[in-house]
Amino acid sequence: SSGINAEYGERRLVESNIADPATIKVLDKASVPIIKLTDSLTKIKLDISFNTNNCLKSAEKISELLKQYPCLDKLVLVLKQFLLQRHLNEVFVGGLGSYCLTLMVVAKLQSCPRRRRVRTEDENLGVLLIEFFEFYGIRFNYNNTGIRITEGGSFFDKSENAEMRGSMLCIEDPFQPGNDIARASYSMFIVKEAFKLAYTWLKRAVIAPPKPCEQVFPLTDSILGTLVKVDKVIVEYRNWIKGNWIHLAKMLPHPETYSHDDRLTLPPSGRENAKKDAWQEEMSDTTTDHSAEASSEDGDRVTDELTSDSSV
Repeated sequence: SSGINAEYGERRLVESNIADPATIKVLDKASVPIIKLTDSLTKIKLDISFNTNNCLKSAEKISELLKQYPCLDKLVLVLKQFLLQRHLNEVFVGGLGSYCLTLMVVAKLQSCPRRRRVRTEDENLGVLLIEFFEFYGIRFNYNNTGIRITEGGSFFDKSENAEMRGSMLCIEDPFQPGNDIARASYSMFIVKEAFKLAYTWLKRAVIAPPKPCEQVFPLTDSILGTLVKVDKVIVEYRNWIKGNWIHLAKMLPHPETYSHDDRLTLPPSGRENAKKDAWQEEMSDTTTDHSAEASSEDGDRVTDELTSDSSV
């Protein structure tokens, strides 16, 4: 049963010194049972799923998609940080998890007509990000439309399957047709509004106003930085990871043999607990209705203007 496996897994994690007991949280009643923890060595927050049949297949699928879409990892990481800073990244509180988010990005890339004319590596990441926010914040019909990424990707009528009409966001499991893997994201209406606001802001920011006085933010600011914050604490933590963990990983031919009993240099001493928590939190974690794909004349104009010279 889930309880026995979770108890055993938690005990082994503690005995192996992989995680401090205070950081372990077992969610064995979730639709996908997981153990949440913070790695004692790297301070990276992890989710370990159990009692599921498709985890390895899903991981292999993501690796395949990353090769197929070189821009995928960059878009997903920015969107994960965007959701994290709004406390919308945890599925167990109704937010949008990494797997569903990744499949949403893939579905948008699959539906983009321009992808048939432009090589993936030549895509403007700023344009893709804005198009994602526009699509899922404004144009996508959540009430009637589901997402499917298999066989090149498509959108389908949720009424075709009664079990898929109960949740706002519906994403079909690539390995189990008819199974909605997004049904636990019950706060999707809040996520949708966040995407909508992000699109509205970025659209105003990247299109030059008729008059300089109408500029919505200082010209010296980063456009993306107005939505996704990367402060000094995050930079320091990344430098610590680079100087300690990445260096060690390169030296080991078989990283899985490394013992958590071996200790690295700790993060800079004298930091407040709040900063330590910030280090850990920042690293958290991995259509039949034509309105889902339709673009208005205004939307097309915005996209065309962004494609020409925007950089987010």
